Amino acid sequence: MIKQFLLLTVVSVTMLGCAQKPQTHYEWEGYQPSIYSYLVPDKHDTQAQVATLEKTIEKAQAKGTRAAPGMHAHLALLYFNLGRDEEAVGHLVTEKQLFPESTEFVNFLIEKQGQF
Repeated sequence: MIKQFLLLTVVSVTMLGCAQKPQTHYEWEGYQPSIYSYLVPDKHDTQAQVATLEKTIEKAQAKGTRAAPGMHAHLALLYFNLGRDEEAVGHLVTEKQLFPESTEFVNFLIEKQGQF
């Protein structure tokens, strides 16, 4: 009886160890560190942040998922800071398409940049 219980326990634990990692709805990789480095003056490297977010967005597209909410808007902010206004507006439009609940705020951001 004890041997059967131990065998059942070992098999159960083994099966749990083989379980797949749950899928996430969004790709978050690099997003939080990018925001942190934007807010900390001595760590602020706009080009590096742009590269990180672009890579994360590409990774999400390759996996068939979406970039995290706000990621396109943050990338747009970085593009505006670099004077790449057309690309910035494009990412704001993408943010609105992916997350319609952000439409009002995104429209406000576009308007403030004189692009609306």
